[in-house]
Amino acid sequence: MTSPVLLGGIDFFHLMNDRAMRSRGQAGNHCLHVLELDGRLDMARLAARLERATRALPELRFRLDDSLLGRAGRPRWVVDHHRRAPVPRLHEVSGEREGAARVEALLAERVGGERPWAIDVVRGAGGGDVLVFRHFHALTDARGADRLVAWLGSGGDDAPEDPPRGEERYGAPERLLAAHDRDARLALARTYKAHALALGGAPILSLARACPGVRPAVSRVVRLVLSAEETRAFDLRVRRLARLSESSLMVIAATRLADRALVARGFAPPHHVIPLPLSLDPKAGARRLFGNHLTMVLLSLRRDELYDDARAVARLAEQQRAAVRERLDLAMIAALDLARWLPGPVVRWLGEQPFAGELASLIVSNPGAVTADRFAGVPVRSAYPLPAVVAPPGFQVIYSRSGGRLSASIVYGDGLLRPDEAAAMPGALRAELLGEPAPPAGGGV
Repeated sequence: MTSPVLLGGIDFFHLMNDRAMRSRGQAGNHCLHVLELDGRLDMARLAARLERATRALPELRFRLDDSLLGRAGRPRWVVDHHRRAPVPRLHEVSGEREGAARVEALLAERVGGERPWAIDVVRGAGGGDVLVFRHFHALTDARGADRLVAWLGSGGDDAPEDPPRGEERYGAPERLLAAHDRDARLALARTYKAHALALGGAPILSLARACPGVRPAVSRVVRLVLSAEETRAFDLRVRRLARLSESSLMVIAATRLADRALVARGFAPPHHVIPLPLSLDPKAGARRLFGNHLTMVLLSLRRDELYDDARAVARLAEQQRAAVRERLDLAMIAALDLARWLPGPVVRWLGEQPFAGELASLIVSNPGAVTADRFAGVPVRSAYPLPAVVAPPGFQVIYSRSGGRLSASIVYGDGLLRPDEAAAMPGALRAELLGEPAPPAGGGV
């Protein structure tokens, strides 16, 4: 793929988010894909591997078109034929805590349209390396990044195996609109607008807006990793309560954490609105590496049902059935497809209009199991995606699985939670996921 590629609707959404985040003092809208390895990498051989991969895969030489045509029209990727692979950086740390802090600090280092990806290696005094793939969110989503990292680490002789075919590598949700004419697309976009405005009929409040004196320029992270036994207990609870919809229990658990933080600050919003990304990749056999190939549904949980498991699960199931019935997943794609033709400030205003300047109450994502089990011949002990926090809302929970164990990254804006409050959140999330009594709520800032 060497010709220019227009950004898809969700790619464009993330590009607009990047500009908004930078205007608020953040580094931008980017993500990490973290591999904890059971061994050490040879940095010279890693650099050679990345160079060969960049020559084999033109998309690794993407940059946003900054020409007059590129700036005046719809944003697009172009291939820089002279670009070489970024040199992987080595960060040596003294222990596990310093290593975790170094990974967190990488969320403050920008990758963007000019240089949309990079690789760092964090190395402690003992144990294995931590490989961190940093990518611009407009380049790919969590599932695409997972496959891309797995491909970069595949094969032998310091080179990955043959990449997927060009037509398999890039995905954009707009292909689902191919059979719809202009009037049908406009009707779908109006459906999505009406849905968002209806949810905005009752006010919401994010953690970022509940702390008006805080300007969270940096992302902070606390992690929860369930044991294999705890993961099995969670899966049994999913089958018993949610009819195999694990995302429902994940959304409820994360929303309760955010709600308790708001209540501790003296706020009790009538409901919470949570965007939930839904991948459009096939269940099996997907080989896509680039593009945000997904849609999103907006879910709402009222205060009077949030802490009742049965009612909350039923409410989410009802909304997901309605989303299918009203084609809200396709409606969002149509709305974003139209938005790509509008100026950036107009797009941001439209996105915030339904919720009085808020984007959502919090963000929840569940991209699923990480696929890589080795990288350049070194076994992978565990792996997870880690996005920079979007503030507002300033609080997000990202779930994933690696080696059969469920984990979650709780990402929040610096200063929005007290240190003791943040430290207690993994335990509180574990209790919610496993259906155990919740710990006492912490105090406000």
